[in-house]
Amino acid sequence: MQRDRKRKWFELPKIDRKKALFFALLGAGIITFFSIFSLFSYRINQKAQADLQLATSHYRKAQNSPEEKRREEYEQAKILYKDILERFLVRDKKKVLFYLGSSLYYLEEYGEAARIFQQFVDRYGRDYFSPWVEIGLAASYEEIGDFQKAIKVYELTLREHPESPLGPQGNLGIARCHELQGKWQEAQKAYQELISRYPLSPEKEIAEARIQWIKVKGPGS
Repeated sequence: MQRDRKRKWFELPKIDRKKALFFALLGAGIITFFSIFSLFSYRINQKAQADLQLATSHYRKAQNSPEEKRREEYEQAKILYKDILERFLVRDKKKVLFYLGSSLYYLEEYGEAARIFQQFVDRYGRDYFSPWVEIGLAASYEEIGDFQKAIKVYELTLREHPESPLGPQGNLGIARCHELQGKWQEAQKAYQELISRYPLSPEKEIAEARIQWIKVKGPGS
């Protein structure tokens, strides 16, 4: 009996050929699926990268083009960037959102530019592109007349990126928004802050000129 137990212990289990065939086919199917999916993803990524390069080429051409050609280049860039966002699963959308928002801004589609820039801020927060995105977002709000939102974003730029080269533009934006609302004292104070904070910036001269204008032509002068 003990010998029979040992024999049973070492006996191989009987193989069900149908089950073995099923699992073999299943495994082959899974491998084939992932191989096809990997190839498909690779080609899709290649197409996305090609479109991204083409869109960025149009964007850069627009910056160096004469006025009559500039809008056409920005329009082509906008179409391609939007297509990339809609059709492709791009992992890093930072550049796409930034350049799309910028293209929309230059095309004077300020409401849509603000929406795209806001997406960037919500998704990526503090990033290398953030100061430029925030300035673009604030400027878009300013263009559509939402001065309070613009001021909040300009203030965010100054708070989060105090050493950024765009800091003077943020300070200037705050002052300009106050002035556009007829808030002369707040505008003058913001211009003065710019002069004190960024004494070597080109924006300092603008601030000094605006302070003189407010003193001479503003209410109560």
